[in-house]
Amino acid sequence: MLTLDVFQHADSEGPGSITAWAEANDVTLRLHRPDLGARIQLLNPADLDGVIVLGGPQSVNDDDAWLAAERIIIRSLIKLGRPVVGICLGAQQIVRALGAAVTPLATGEYGRTLVADETGNPIPVFQWHGEGMASLPGSTPLFHNALQANQGFTYHKRTLGLQFHLEWAQADQATLAATRPGTTALSAAETEAAAALLNQLLTATIL
Repeated sequence: MLTLDVFQHADSEGPGSITAWAEANDVTLRLHRPDLGARIQLLNPADLDGVIVLGGPQSVNDDDAWLAAERIIIRSLIKLGRPVVGICLGAQQIVRALGAAVTPLATGEYGRTLVADETGNPIPVFQWHGEGMASLPGSTPLFHNALQANQGFTYHKRTLGLQFHLEWAQADQATLAATRPGTTALSAAETEAAAALLNQLLTATIL
């Protein structure tokens, strides 16, 4: 059985639909809260099957020791050829760990927005971030929009970064959207399609 260590950074930003994907594929998720003091510095990357790094309100440019520890683990696992998945803050952690920049956006992205895949197909997604990722040299672009060229990527096939959230339930999106006027959640059908897309991406990257 495969065990994936999950780094969560906020009470409201859990693994969401990733849990159902893991159960369906006989994958165990082992949760860590480094923002609450979990000593991920003690984890030996050589002992890990892979990691999923979730979103959060923090910035990769903050000085917290645990953010640096996450990046060390990310780099180590990539070198070992083991799966690394990053969502929102997690994707930015991958980019920063590999030497590319994460900088504030002139206009943040919040609520339901559209990104396009590499064929130009528009995809509704839920976003909640004020910083953006530079393009990562050596990566394969997956998603973009007019605001950000890098909305998602793969790197050496076993690393996946997504700037947006495909994992959140519609109710959780709606709760967050209600805190920011002018933002909306995905529809039920769009949320279901987002989870299905994430399942495909996780399977391709991890299994």
